[in-house]
Amino acid sequence: MIRTLIQDVLLAMLLGVAATIMFILPSVNPASTEQQLSPPGNLIASITWPAGEDDVDLWVSYADDFAVGYSNKSATIWSLLRDDLGNKNDTTPINMESAFTRGLPDGEYAVNVRCYSCTTVPMPVSVEVRLADGGTVWSGQVDILKNGQERTAIRFRVADGQVVADSANSVFKQMKRKS
Repeated sequence: MIRTLIQDVLLAMLLGVAATIMFILPSVNPASTEQQLSPPGNLIASITWPAGEDDVDLWVSYADDFAVGYSNKSATIWSLLRDDLGNKNDTTPINMESAFTRGLPDGEYAVNVRCYSCTTVPMPVSVEVRLADGGTVWSGQVDILKNGQERTAIRFRVADGQVVADSANSVFKQMKRKS
């Protein structure tokens, strides 16, 4: 009888603590009223390619600054968020790399794709370059035709914080240094 009484008292205390936590905790840490997080930079470049073991790399550059890619993840303006290795060390079938700028100074910007290790060729790579406010600078597809190939998706100029009209081209600009 005393054992049952002790069990009932302990259960009532446990339920009381659980109820207190359940009603007080939401007011201690209220839900966020912000609907959407702001993008991390002023300009975002991203690439995606089909699921599988193929490893495609995003390379970006600003003016004469060091190019940013898997072996140099950050420079004065650009930063690479992640080096996606295909399905290696990955729990999803999504293959994607992206980089962003800190600021949007005047000068030339370039976005390249390079097939680091591709068994599938041609390899279609979707490329998107957009401004943090949502405006698309360029969106398209670049086909990698052989393993190790590097191609320029887009080059364009920025002046006074705006993309210069008619400055876009895809003239090749070497970014990955030959080893």
